[in-house]
Amino acid sequence: MLGDLRRRKIRPHCGSRQDRAPNFPVPNSGRLFSFIACLRRRYRRYETLGMFFPDVGLIVTDSDLRVAAVMHPAPGGRGGEHADEGARSLPFGAFPKFNPGDALDEASYGLSAFVLAKRSGRIRAVAGAVHTCPRFKWMWTVAVPFGKEPLGYVGLFFSTYRDPYGYASWLIEVTEQIERELQAGGGEADRGTLSESETEGERAGFLEKMLTVREREVLDLVLEGLSDEAMAQKLHISVWTVRTHRKNVYRKLGVSTLRELVGKMKGWGVGEGKYLV
Repeated sequence: MLGDLRRRKIRPHCGSRQDRAPNFPVPNSGRLFSFIACLRRRYRRYETLGMFFPDVGLIVTDSDLRVAAVMHPAPGGRGGEHADEGARSLPFGAFPKFNPGDALDEASYGLSAFVLAKRSGRIRAVAGAVHTCPRFKWMWTVAVPFGKEPLGYVGLFFSTYRDPYGYASWLIEVTEQIERELQAGGGEADRGTLSESETEGERAGFLEKMLTVREREVLDLVLEGLSDEAMAQKLHISVWTVRTHRKNVYRKLGVSTLRELVGKMKGWGVGEGKYLV
């Protein structure tokens, strides 16, 4: 389809067709907004803990791909960004602004993960250059359906410099958790907070999804205070490989020094072995 659009030199409307209705009718609105309430609590808690970068946003749509909710880290929040990351991050204002009722279908924004997720009924990710809408060229979109009908679609949009696999895995897991929670509660969001053990489990799950097995091993040894040479000997890999893994860990967790890394782990309450699988 993308090749066909290019051959015919057809450019999508990129948001020109918008409803912008603050009270647009939503099928199954009670269940949809219960899902949004649960998701918003988790999203804000992750933001507070510094687990999201400032350039990662989240959108929930109804079954017709009309925007029902938009969540974005507050400018200047604890996204964990440091000077080196700033050069790779998109500014807050670079992302398209969505309002309730805006359509994310192909007629409005061209090809995106939301369109493909609706078409396939599965999670889909679309890289920046693949989008047919120029406003999405510098970001990933990742979207997954939720609910049986489905009820709607939930997705992330973030800079192409970010790792899509960790965020996609997190999106699947948190969507499934909320669906189970609502199913157990009769479809209504009746819990304002999670227990401490559940919160720790979410933090552990975030690290598991964002870091590879080897990166988690390196993180564990870094927090134990081992040198790069000692880690290389223990893991039977080269010092250069250790430093590459350490660099990747720092980048994914949004830190630039060991002091920042230790501070973030303490802030998350992650103890020895809690994040390892």
